[in-house]
Amino acid sequence: MISPRALPLLLAVLVWHPAHAEQVYKWVDSEGRVTYSSTPPPAGAKAETVAKPLQPSREEIQQSEERVRREEAQARELEQQRLEHEAAEREREAEDARLRALQTPAPPVVIEKPVYVPQPIGYPPVMAPPPRPAPPPRPIPIPTPR
Repeated sequence: MISPRALPLLLAVLVWHPAHAEQVYKWVDSEGRVTYSSTPPPAGAKAETVAKPLQPSREEIQQSEERVRREEAQARELEQQRLEHEAAEREREAEDARLRALQTPAPPVVIEKPVYVPQPIGYPPVMAPPPRPAPPPRPIPIPTPR
């Protein structure tokens, strides 16, 4: 961006320089390159003289300065709008992040030390023992004579 103080100086240099410039020549060399120069072309080159540009009038200079001021004001306004938009976008993103954090479930609690928690113990039902089979009959001793 050009500062307001530098603009008149720049315009003055641009206006003054071409007014004091020498003759400008334009020619095409054997390789097809176009050359502009204030020195005459080499011998045998077909050259043409370039017309000097017209100098801007005082009114044209004032119009260009006014246009520059308007464009600088518009640039400042657009920059302000951009900054406001970016701030609103950051706020919206922060609010979205906060809402996402509220919606996520809390992480489980991790206990570092084991804690004894009595568990209900289920005993098998008490059943009557199965009946024992009857023992085999004992042999009766028979007395033997003596």
